[in-house]
Amino acid sequence: MYVLRAMCLCLAAVVVFGDNSSGSSKSRSNEVLKSCVAETKLSEDALKTLRAKGVPQTQPEKCMVGCLMRKKNVISNGTFSEKGLSQIAHEYFGTNQTIVTQAKSLVQVCANRAQSAGTDECTLAGVVTTCVVEEAQKAGLPTVPGSRSTSKVTTKVRRNV
Repeated sequence: MYVLRAMCLCLAAVVVFGDNSSGSSKSRSNEVLKSCVAETKLSEDALKTLRAKGVPQTQPEKCMVGCLMRKKNVISNGTFSEKGLSQIAHEYFGTNQTIVTQAKSLVQVCANRAQSAGTDECTLAGVVTTCVVEEAQKAGLPTVPGSRSTSKVTTKVRRNV
């Protein structure tokens, strides 16, 4: 139902919405989040809604995700970075090769879709996150790492997602 709701945002900025890494990484993630909230002037309520939905619907939400993607090197100068999203997918799914392989395929499809999105960061973020969710559903990827899925795969458990 909400397949990869978290991945949608986490592939854009996995460490911002919850990670189990070092304290300095968490601190950096909080700085990125605060910076993007300030830059986009997204209200706290809108941020909560975005986290709950997982997919940006409104222009301010798309711009927030675009900012996160830029800060995580998924978008650079109005261009989608396949390498940036692949790196985040690898961080998100750890060493589970089955899921990493599926995620790489997803990244390629979304990279192709992103080419037609233009260079507006907000629009690009909307296209990429929608693509990630759609392709994740097709691939049957787990909702969040560590969630119970029908496939027998083990992923890193994420906190605060």
